Amino acid sequence: MQSKLSNQVAHSTWEVLTRLLLHTLDSEGTWKNYAVDDESRYVQRFWAWTFNERRTGDFVEIVSRRCMRCYSEDGLQSCPVCNAAFVCRGCFREGDAFANHRAGNNGVECECGSLLGRVAMGSLEYKDEEQLPSFCIAVKDQAFGEGAERIVRKVRFLDPANGDYIGPVMVAKESRFAGEYHTQMAYHKNFMRTQDIAASFGRRFNDALDEAEKYFDDAASQACIRGLPRILFIEPMVVELIENGVEKNILIERYLVGDYKKFNSNMGFVEDEVKKLVEQMNNLGVGVTIEPQQGIDLGIIEEGSEEEEESDDEDEDEGGEELFDSKEVEPGEGDYGDLQDAYFPQAFSHFSYERSRGNFMVVDLQGVFSVKDDGSKVYELTDPVIHQHDRLRRRSRRHDHNRGSKVGKKWNFGRTDRGINGMKAFFETHKCTDACRLLGLSEVDAEDV
Repeated sequence: MQSKLSNQVAHSTWEVLTRLLLHTLDSEGTWKNYAVDDESRYVQRFWAWTFNERRTGDFVEIVSRRCMRCYSEDGLQSCPVCNAAFVCRGCFREGDAFANHRAGNNGVECECGSLLGRVAMGSLEYKDEEQLPSFCIAVKDQAFGEGAERIVRKVRFLDPANGDYIGPVMVAKESRFAGEYHTQMAYHKNFMRTQDIAASFGRRFNDALDEAEKYFDDAASQACIRGLPRILFIEPMVVELIENGVEKNILIERYLVGDYKKFNSNMGFVEDEVKKLVEQMNNLGVGVTIEPQQGIDLGIIEEGSEEEEESDDEDEDEGGEELFDSKEVEPGEGDYGDLQDAYFPQAFSHFSYERSRGNFMVVDLQGVFSVKDDGSKVYELTDPVIHQHDRLRRRSRRHDHNRGSKVGKKWNFGRTDRGINGMKAFFETHKCTDACRLLGLSEVDAEDV
């Protein structure tokens, strides 16, 4: 137990140090620019991630908004056919800039047709300028620290016209064990797949809160539910860089501004604030209405207040590839007098377990809680851990034995995946709150996992 606690403290200390150093001025330290006018150092491409709920997903290249002749990002015009190739004003004036692009050669498909096909197949994706302000970046040489698995550096997008920093502050996460190009990409693949699956659970969690609103008739209760925190995992990208002829890659994501916290861990740790709130409510008894600034009172849901609808969800298919349970949310009956914002990360981890039929659990939730300009509340999270139940690993390997490979490896979430032990550890410390009841979640005994 002591070693687990020491690891958690060390990890948290490193996170705090990292974030303090991220606040250093851009003018401090040395940077490497990967810009259009530098033939020795430049960005080759960006990768995002696409996820299919019956598969594991894969990298998808982001359309390059750069002139295909001179790599300028200024005054671009797109190909009217594929809309995935660009030329700048200067190159466009030189003649039919897209002639070769649209022309096939000796029976080989033209580039235009190829790009059009990739967009249709989902292996090429568009990003707007807010998501990807530029194809030029600067990476700070000084690392802010090293965690158990990764090194973190500061990254900025560059205005290709003048070299100024533009867009949001980003962070680069590199594996401490990075080796060859393919080793780096495998590390990024695991990170992006884990984060994207967690994001899919987050979207369903938010949808479930939206569904819960219909169980309350009065406008005040409905408004309260709309004001409850939502879950959002930020979207990472991989940048493929060329430096002195050598290809390398880094994973980047938006820097989270605010009070960064770890809300739970992959081995049962729960944020102190949550434990104290739950303890206080247990001492006060059931059905207490809290002041508005601390919680919200949704009144009473009585059994049978909404007709029970049949669920059309099916059992998991033999290959274990159905990730989500599609059952409808049905809040438990009773008084909802204690819906604290702080309860929702724990409720989300519980939700991910139940909605995956006990096969997965999203934990190690860390990030920033914020209130947006429109009053909406959100937990912006990153770097989660997903536990996979041991039975799914066994079933996947067994069903694929005759094919000579191991489907079980498709859900490989890395060394932080503690499987059934991590799930048990969560339920040993988790106490269901009104947030869990609102989502219709069942209390789980750790021994039954």
